[in-house]
Amino acid sequence: MIAAYLAAISAAILWGASFLLTKIVLTQLGPMSTAALRWAVAALVLIIISTATTRGREVLRRALRDDAWSFVGLGLVGVSLFYALQNLALVYTTSIDVGLIMNGVPVLAAVLGIWLLGEQLPRRAVGGIVIALVGVTFITLGGLTGAAVTARARVLGDLLAVMATLLGALYIVRGKRAVGTYDPLTVTALAAVFGALILMPVAAWEGLTLRLSAGVWVALLGLALGSGAAANWLWWYAASRMPVSRAGVFLYITPVVSIVLGVALLGEPLTAATVAGAGFVLGGVMLVQA
Repeated sequence: MIAAYLAAISAAILWGASFLLTKIVLTQLGPMSTAALRWAVAALVLIIISTATTRGREVLRRALRDDAWSFVGLGLVGVSLFYALQNLALVYTTSIDVGLIMNGVPVLAAVLGIWLLGEQLPRRAVGGIVIALVGVTFITLGGLTGAAVTARARVLGDLLAVMATLLGALYIVRGKRAVGTYDPLTVTALAAVFGALILMPVAAWEGLTLRLSAGVWVALLGLALGSGAAANWLWWYAASRMPVSRAGVFLYITPVVSIVLGVALLGEPLTAATVAGAGFVLGGVMLVQA
């Protein structure tokens, strides 16, 4: 179980770094192109690793033969639509709204885990999830910038964020079922492949280009290999060894990491709300795992 905890924490840390890396890539690529290229590179690397052994090739062929449409759905829900809706939400509404709304992913994942997977959620774990949710809300409000958006655009953006939140929770539960049959590497690779394939036409329409500066390529590779391939692989490893309610609460570490990197590397302000929120998050995570 310690290995699963370490994998979940590592995945959350890598996802926390993704916000900083995404900001860099978005200076030269559109949001859809960023998502598509990130997952295309991740998919390529994951397929190379998956097919490096005879057993890996056999498992991959079996997965495509028996459950291809399940993996198409996983890639559509957790890669294509999730990232498309999240990025579009950020276009129309504030990052504060998106952050607050998408904090509901672990909670919804826990509920769906009970409903669809028959998992049990002790009262202590419920308390820990609530505490972590309070903490991440403090963190989000601590980054309040006062950005102005029109009421109509904000409503649209918030609705897109709600849809992304639902898809994120569904992705966790669908993936949990998949890692019950296939190894985490196979699940990660096929979700990445189908997700990237679905995103590519939209990215081409947006104006996808490979003419990027060296610094942006480094950030993109970090997104693809670290926050994409490695993080998802580690996440599904952890999810295959614990209930989604326990695994999901580790997602609340992600904004803590994002804040730390923002303060350390970008000179962003550190507020009292952020510090307090980080404490709540870590306390909630420890309570769920106790």
